[in-house]
Amino acid sequence: YLCRPRRLEMASLLKLSDRQIKI
Repeated sequence: YLCRPRRLEMASLLKLSDRQIKI
């Protein structure tokens, strides 16, 4: 799925989505 280690990007995306969903 993800070749390069994009933990920061994934975390940021998850946080953003979580925030939007929570709102």
